[in-house]
Amino acid sequence: MSYERLLIWQYKGKPRATETARLISAEIKEAWRGIAQLPEALDIDNAVGANLDLIGKHVGQSRTMSNVIERDDFAFLGTLDDDDFRFLIRCRIAKNYMVGTVPDMMDALDFIFEGRADVFDAYDMTMSVVVNVEIISPFLLFAIKNLDVLPRPVGVEISLYIGAPERPFGFAGMPDTFGFGDGVFTRYL
Repeated sequence: MSYERLLIWQYKGKPRATETARLISAEIKEAWRGIAQLPEALDIDNAVGANLDLIGKHVGQSRTMSNVIERDDFAFLGTLDDDDFRFLIRCRIAKNYMVGTVPDMMDALDFIFEGRADVFDAYDMTMSVVVNVEIISPFLLFAIKNLDVLPRPVGVEISLYIGAPERPFGFAGMPDTFGFGDGVFTRYL
């Protein structure tokens, strides 16, 4: 749309008024382009760096964790990388919006672990969460065990199990297992 055509008759044909209308039109177009990119920039799956920090601030999750050292080395200074921070943001979102039913818990775990986790209700105020071993990093394991990040109904105890990989390790003679260098050890917590 040409804003020059919207000038009242007194300013039509005046160079300053015409240039002002063109400038305003160009600025509005540029602002609109930026606004149109906002949903993509704040998509939790695609956001990185400062954009991910904005998402974290919106849901109440900080990237800096000054009192947590989850690794055995000195490289961790309390600032999470994008993948670990994205995991904590997903957990915070799921905890903020969880109702407390088993189907809701399953939806929350699908959101957090991208469909690679299951939940089982023992009907005794405990639930078991089974997570695929291939998606668990040392930080995720630490956060799940020590930071109480997984959503859960009030008063319900969560037991975490790391599920067997698709190629589990086993010795000769054990069915459906794989040997050294080919199979993966399974961890249960």
